Amino acid sequence: MPENAALKKAARLSLKALELAGSRGAVLAVILTLTFAAALLPRLAPMKWGIYLNEFDPYYEYYLATQVLKHGNGNPLGGIAWWYHWWFENPKPRDYLFWYPIGRDLRRTSQPGAAFTSSTLYVTLKALGVNTNLYTVHAFVPPVGAALAVFAAFLLGRKLHSDSAGVLAAAIIGVSWAYMYRTNFGAKHEGIAIPFMLFSMYFFIEAVEEGSAWKSVLSGLLMGVVVLSWGAYLYPWNLIALAALIWLLVHPTDVKAAKAFLIHDLIVTLFIATLPRFGPRIAFLAPVSIIPDTALVVAFMALTGTLSPSLKKRNLQKNLPYVAGALILLFAVLYATGMLARISGRILAVVLPTVRAVAVTTVAEHAIPTWVSLFRDYTSAILFGIFAAYLGFLEYKRDFKSLFLALFFVTALYFASTMARLTLILAPAAAVAAGVGFTQILDSLIELSLWDTKKARRSYSKELVIVGAALLILAFAPSIVASNAPIYSHEPPLILSSSIPVIRYNYEYMDWIATLEWIRQNVPPDAVVAEWWDYGYWVSVNTKRKSTCDNATLDTKQIQKIARAFMSDEETAIRIFREMNVSYVVVFEPLQKLTLQNGINVYFSLLYPAYGGDVAKSAQMARWIGLNPGDYLYGYGTGRYAYIQPPNSNYRFYVLVPANNSKALNATIYRMVYTKNYKQIFFIFERIFGSKVPGYNGPIYELKPLKHFKLVYVSEPNGWVKVFKVEYPEEKP
Repeated sequence: MPENAALKKAARLSLKALELAGSRGAVLAVILTLTFAAALLPRLAPMKWGIYLNEFDPYYEYYLATQVLKHGNGNPLGGIAWWYHWWFENPKPRDYLFWYPIGRDLRRTSQPGAAFTSSTLYVTLKALGVNTNLYTVHAFVPPVGAALAVFAAFLLGRKLHSDSAGVLAAAIIGVSWAYMYRTNFGAKHEGIAIPFMLFSMYFFIEAVEEGSAWKSVLSGLLMGVVVLSWGAYLYPWNLIALAALIWLLVHPTDVKAAKAFLIHDLIVTLFIATLPRFGPRIAFLAPVSIIPDTALVVAFMALTGTLSPSLKKRNLQKNLPYVAGALILLFAVLYATGMLARISGRILAVVLPTVRAVAVTTVAEHAIPTWVSLFRDYTSAILFGIFAAYLGFLEYKRDFKSLFLALFFVTALYFASTMARLTLILAPAAAVAAGVGFTQILDSLIELSLWDTKKARRSYSKELVIVGAALLILAFAPSIVASNAPIYSHEPPLILSSSIPVIRYNYEYMDWIATLEWIRQNVPPDAVVAEWWDYGYWVSVNTKRKSTCDNATLDTKQIQKIARAFMSDEETAIRIFREMNVSYVVVFEPLQKLTLQNGINVYFSLLYPAYGGDVAKSAQMARWIGLNPGDYLYGYGTGRYAYIQPPNSNYRFYVLVPANNSKALNATIYRMVYTKNYKQIFFIFERIFGSKVPGYNGPIYELKPLKHFKLVYVSEPNGWVKVFKVEYPEEKP
């Protein structure tokens, strides 16, 4: 009898467990856990090549994390206090490891979110007994943080429509390559900013609907983390303000929404105003704060009951389109009169794509993306997002969620179409909007199959509806299954592949790793290294040697000095480098080789953007100082480049070579790149034993050897990076 009772109890517990496992909540938990794993594991794939940070900026953010711990005596809270103590220091200290000889004010020119996060996690893990180091923790933060966007997208999608929309949004953002390639192992701050942005949006919508003060506070604090971490915080800050502004103009008596926005925006504005990089001017007086400031005033008027009478008196609701037009006209007038001159070139290029300064056009990720590239990144998610946004605008007066979704997708799509680096902003918007759009269409299809005789509504056969649903799923599927993540997630970090994008890799492109190690071992600690700004962070952070400029592009004049030194003759270069106390110069060019029938290797620069070294970048160097790139690169701007067509072959590949004129042939950068060495003896533009290279069609000449720059290192294994020691001539008395 006791045995039977025990069996019955076990059976009841088993049934309850099965019932619980089959519940909606359990199923959602399993789906989201699997989606989180699917988002995280590809991001961790580059670990197979070793623990390295990726791209350039993460090295600087890691350096900031070391400074946070250094100035906090190992305590990140002390480091945070040091960061904000900047306001009370005079003169402001500068770090001369960067932008020598002027140096860099780290706290005034940086956002510390990533540094605060990794340093805090590192100290916490050490306290828990985990044996790790700050570098490793810093590499793990972006992928783990980015994968958390799965849960944020689910919450936001569910809030905007349903659980189904939330699950689809989570799935899309989990495998979105546009999001993943900026948030993989060793990446930078977007892995922190995007999830916190989505969580903030979720709690803000909740606060608007419920009038919840604590959710408004939470939303503001979460957005504050975005402010600390991401320069593009301007987008969500203005987006939420714009949504609140439109909603309150249409619903001037909505006290809940007014209170929610006031609390949220005051907290976010406090983060902006107290951060040394921005301060009160950006928070209150800059052109980028016009929409938040206006929305703040409108929210205060709504809360005090003065907005509704004002709107009735002026009839602004009916004239809302005219108000929007007037704001656009005002912006145009302010720009034309020069009052918007304080807006950075990047921000201005986003808002007005036709206005682009040289500092913007010379950076590849600032280019305007094509619609083909956008569709390749997002496929059909864009189409379903457009549908959801359309329905959202139809309902904007009735439902704040619909208004927010429509604004989120449309503004993200616009900004992503103006600058390649901002396609990242579209990733969460497309994921959420596509999930909502697909669910809306599918729900409508299901409704079509229902027969209601009382309302005499026409029904459609279930077969037809099933076919329609199948076609709908096929159209939606590419937004998930066509992701490039499985293919490209295994790429090694850029520093390991010397910026060459590869999928198959066997450590054959470690030239930069080898060069940085050589500099660390052989260059004096007080030496100043000049290089084009792309590689500044690699040099400064990895070798602890001073660099002249880096990826922050803080000082246009200093970048122009380096550009002029590289594009000018050797005497001019020496004079400029003397002014900056430069002792070593580093150049990079991924030279390819052609093996002739006699076994001789001839080297050349391939005309292909992915292989762009300093020869390709010399076109941008010329633009920085107002020169015509066509005067320096053969065929540049005409399309008639030099090429190699092997004998008995119809295939030709184009190459970059210096133009055949005195400007180009005397340019220091070309004479450095094509300096003969034990690895590279012959170049494509030379005569080899008196004969032109077979199949080569281009100018023929010889570059003079350098007098004042001694080649002291050629990188292993390919000779792509060269280090020159500057040998200054004696100055005449």
